[in-house]
Amino acid sequence: MTTAPAKPKLRDAVVALRVRDFRRFFFAALASSSGSWLQGLASPFVMFQITESGAWVGASVFAIMLPMATMGPLAGPLADRMSRRRILLITQSLLAMLAFGFAVLWWSGQRNPWVYVIAMVAYGTVNGFNMPAWQAYVSDLVPRELLTNAITLNSAQFNAARALGPSVGGVVLALLGPGWAFAGNSLSFLIVVLVLVTLPATIPSGDQSESPLKQFAAGWRYARSHRGITTAFIAAGVVGMLGGTLAQVHLVLFAERVFMVSEFQFGMLVSAFGLGAITLTPWLASVGTTLRRSRLLATGIATYGIGELVLSATEIYVVGLLGVFIAGASHMTMATTTNSTVQMMVDESMRGRVMSLYLVVFTLAMPLGAVIEGPLADEFGPRVVVATMGTLLLGASAALVLTGRTKSFDAL
Repeated sequence: MTTAPAKPKLRDAVVALRVRDFRRFFFAALASSSGSWLQGLASPFVMFQITESGAWVGASVFAIMLPMATMGPLAGPLADRMSRRRILLITQSLLAMLAFGFAVLWWSGQRNPWVYVIAMVAYGTVNGFNMPAWQAYVSDLVPRELLTNAITLNSAQFNAARALGPSVGGVVLALLGPGWAFAGNSLSFLIVVLVLVTLPATIPSGDQSESPLKQFAAGWRYARSHRGITTAFIAAGVVGMLGGTLAQVHLVLFAERVFMVSEFQFGMLVSAFGLGAITLTPWLASVGTTLRRSRLLATGIATYGIGELVLSATEIYVVGLLGVFIAGASHMTMATTTNSTVQMMVDESMRGRVMSLYLVVFTLAMPLGAVIEGPLADEFGPRVVVATMGTLLLGASAALVLTGRTKSFDAL
């Protein structure tokens, strides 16, 4: 007589937090991600206040995200060739200094948008080296059987910060101004540095005899040979261009031009995205692990589009919050499913390079979307542009299903 497998319980959603090193990294990351969203709220706000232009807001996102993408050929192999902890110690320290530099620019009265764009290029370049090491470092802190849960929790802390950071940022913007939002981000990076110093050193997993560019090319060939990994890249590109720009570009335009609300209410609009994500996290980390990944991927992309359609269909602020909430929950589903699928499929020696490629696709898609959608929002209004984005996401979900692409996610 066989016994039925135990049903997943909600307490299983946080099982990776029982690992001491991961738990400490998790809470430091939560502080840092919250600080990053202080800056993520202040940057488009500052650019819009200076220029009153959606195109400039899009350009500011482009300035941060494009360098993050173009650093991939170096950053990915580096995350395999060097200790990931050492990379993070360097990048987090540099990001702390750059974030404080934004505060100094604002406090000194600098209002030239090009100065901020140049600073954003520097910030994005450093972050381009930070992100692959950050994603791959999770696998250094937990055993393989807990990796999916750890990845889900890592995504959860980022989205919890997306809920917490903008709501705090809205208050900071309204009461103290953007300079203190930038300064808060600087402090959050220092918290991570202090925790990283106490974590054990990690050992590089990749071959150091080849050049970084040759190793990156090998990572690309490896990724192309796995249909599930290339499907994740396609999904990341589609969502990056048609969904990733929602919080970075369009919500400030909705706040200023559609809902006409205060800085605090703008912060709450961005927070709704994160609230949607963290509300879904316990279910996704427990019950969601029993569902087919193909279904999670297709549903996540489709409901992302539905959320954008709800937002674009209304001039009522509360209804807009609901649309953003739906989009946030959908983003969590899609991002966690693709990230965990790639990390479970990839060989350890290729992890840094493949995760770098994944991030290159996503971060390249976002600035491309931003520079296209920002001017279009100026011309036709944010509601028309976001409605088009939502419709295209629904079409992309259907296309992935009809071509059989989603089934590759079940081949684990």
